[in-house]
Amino acid sequence: MSTPTLSHSTVEVARSYPVSPDKIFAAYADVERRASWTAPEGHEVVYTSTSFEVDGVDDFRCGPVGQAELTGRVRYLDIKEGVRLVYSETISLDAEPLAISLVTWSLDPNDDGTEVTVVSQICSFVGDDMIAGTREGHSMALDKLATAL
Repeated sequence: MSTPTLSHSTVEVARSYPVSPDKIFAAYADVERRASWTAPEGHEVVYTSTSFEVDGVDDFRCGPVGQAELTGRVRYLDIKEGVRLVYSETISLDAEPLAISLVTWSLDPNDDGTEVTVVSQICSFVGDDMIAGTREGHSMALDKLATAL
C-alpha cells in the first residue's frame, strides 16, 4: 500500500455580515451555537471538552449524524475578543492524524458590519482531499454563520 503524498496549502475564505464583530465573536465563543453552524447538513460536531481561552483546548468528534468518527483538537493560541482568533487544529481518525492546521479568524469592522476572513495553513497527511474538505468546510460554516447571527 502506498503512502499518500504530504500536501500543504493555504486556504482563505471570507464573508461579510451586517452585524458587529462582537456578535460574530459571541457566536463562535458559545460552543452550542458554534456546533450548530459548523456542521454540514446531515453531519454533527460533538464537543467532548471545551476551554475557550488562550492555551485552552476544545476536543470534538465530527462526521455524519450518529457516526461522528473523526476526532479534532483545537488549541487556542491567541484570542482578542471581537478582533481575532488563532488556533492550531488536528483532525484524526483512529488516533492517526489526517491534517494539522494553523487557523486565523480575523473580524474586521467596516461600514456595513464585519468582514470575516478565515485563513487555514494546512498540512494534510492524506493528500489533497483534506485540503479541499477544509476549503469546503470553512466556506459552508461561514455561510451557515449568517443564519446563526
